[in-house]
Amino acid sequence: MASAELIVDVHHHYMPAMLFDRLAKQAGGKRIVTNEISLTLHPSRKDLEAHIKAMDDAGVTYSILTDQVQVMGADVARALNDGVAEVERQHPKRFRSAIHMAIHEPESAQRELERGIHELGLRSVAMLACHLDIQLDNPIMFPLYEIIQKNNLPIIIHPQSKPTGSETTYSLDRCVFRPLETTQAIVRIMNAVLPRFPELRFIIPHLGGAASSLKGRMMAFFETDDAPIPTEMRGYLKTQNEQKKYGVTERFEKLFQQFYFDTAGTGAWAPSMAAALNITTADRIMFGSDYPLECKTAANIIESIDMVRQAPCSSAEKTTILGTTAAGVFNL
Repeated sequence: MASAELIVDVHHHYMPAMLFDRLAKQAGGKRIVTNEISLTLHPSRKDLEAHIKAMDDAGVTYSILTDQVQVMGADVARALNDGVAEVERQHPKRFRSAIHMAIHEPESAQRELERGIHELGLRSVAMLACHLDIQLDNPIMFPLYEIIQKNNLPIIIHPQSKPTGSETTYSLDRCVFRPLETTQAIVRIMNAVLPRFPELRFIIPHLGGAASSLKGRMMAFFETDDAPIPTEMRGYLKTQNEQKKYGVTERFEKLFQQFYFDTAGTGAWAPSMAAALNITTADRIMFGSDYPLECKTAANIIESIDMVRQAPCSSAEKTTILGTTAAGVFNL
């Protein structure tokens, strides 16, 4: 490995070879695009040895494995879980894997969650910011949240590969619709999920999507039933002074600061780190590479690590972002 420093990649995609080959055959090309999914199928996605070599060359200690093909059904989710669990069993000092569920098949989703916990021994959960047309605040999710909270499992969020209503022209689905889907998921979780399940831990991808620019507007429209907001003010934008006057600021920040954010999805653009540090603290940010998609090589991963090293925060905070926070969250 390139370094003895603890670096944990919490946004790392891997697909078992058997499942990859099945989807690649269905796609007939390098991308699979259907009504439900828009996904790059590069062979490196299934090449475990390539993953390990890239990690070694970039100095990454652990990677947390997820994918986003569970929208294709329970059998796909099960195959994905079996594959990533096997990788974790083979390489316990390099990988941790997440449980994937076909949320649109509720009974199978709960069974797969229980199987992932009790049979496969997986200790985190992968969810989409929106699963087909099922948003994260849909009551169909609540039985799953109960199990996840009871078992103290972190939830890794990823935008749906083809967000509802998006189009692939100019890669709009990837560069605009996915970040917006991530951002709206934050609002839904704050309003309807965390108040019911306060111990859940969500890891939001891509530094929160558009949250760095929209947090102020999210705050301006945030309301809780217990906040002393006059009836005539409810439903209206409230300025910073009004938010403080009605206790909205404190309520909003208490919920917002429960989120973790990963650094993937930025193209190693340094201003994105500075923007993230304006809306949250360094101990709520974790390194993510998006390998082998955004980061396709070890050099890409190193560039993304360097983005963190150049962030406007202390050396101790950079160490936290690169690995120690994730080590605590994932019990590494």
